[in-house]
Amino acid sequence: MLSVSGWCRTENRHWLAGVFVAAVLSGGGPAVAQPIILAPDDPGRIVPSLSEALESGGFSNFSASDVAPPTADLPDATQPVVVELFTSQGCSSCPPADAMLSRLARQNDVLPLSYHVDYWDYLGWADSFARPEFTERQEAYARAAGERSVYTPQMIVGGSETAVAPGPTQLMGLIDGRRFAATTVSVMREPTDTGETIELSPLSDLGDQIDIVLVRYAPQRQVDLTEGENRGRSITYTNVVLGMQQLTTWDGTTTLRLNVHPEQFSDERFGPDTRHVVLVQQMIGKHRLPGSILTAIRLD
Repeated sequence: MLSVSGWCRTENRHWLAGVFVAAVLSGGGPAVAQPIILAPDDPGRIVPSLSEALESGGFSNFSASDVAPPTADLPDATQPVVVELFTSQGCSSCPPADAMLSRLARQNDVLPLSYHVDYWDYLGWADSFARPEFTERQEAYARAAGERSVYTPQMIVGGSETAVAPGPTQLMGLIDGRRFAATTVSVMREPTDTGETIELSPLSDLGDQIDIVLVRYAPQRQVDLTEGENRGRSITYTNVVLGMQQLTTWDGTTTLRLNVHPEQFSDERFGPDTRHVVLVQQMIGKHRLPGSILTAIRLD
């Protein structure tokens, strides 16, 4: 069982998918924003304008065969760099990005996560991993960046850095920028008889809107596609996100304690190989749009 204790204004106790959260939650709910454009009317990919490409460092394509510059894993991978890929089984441009994500998974200090979106399902193949909330997460990132549309494949590094179809060199540059950035949250872990205790302490001003989110993901899944743009292909996907749930919010000013009991994470809806990570992410503005991922804590 995972419980959370900290300072807040009003106290609520509730169950979330088998995880008990005893937390102090801030009052009021987020304002509802109008949806952004999800996809063009035709089945073509969204092509960035020249100005967008120049701002993001130029046109570059995903290629699984490209060689990334040599980088060294840091010895302490307790706070890995999170790389989120928004992809779709029905997108012909996505397999090279999926392969790139698989290569990233070999690095201990990088945590790649694959979110499958549903807005290309009309092209003839319904993505078996897609969920509306993953599309909503990508929408929220787009709003935070001031973008008017979403596209696949898209990689977001650390919740705040993105580029139009980055190649390996550009992507590793973004990852290295996060690797060597100043640490803003201290993470202390201590084993207990039934699990472990995790304490989060601020090392700088974090703002007062921080979400603590549990992510469930499958290390690997293979899919044989018989319809759509990728018909006839067998594709292996890495770190496929299966579900997300917000555990609590944190004001970022006092120490937050998480009491983790892994046996309570079991859920018959997910396979026995399911893994879990807690994301600590800043939220921006009155609409609580996703911002920088301050840390990621692997639970297994």
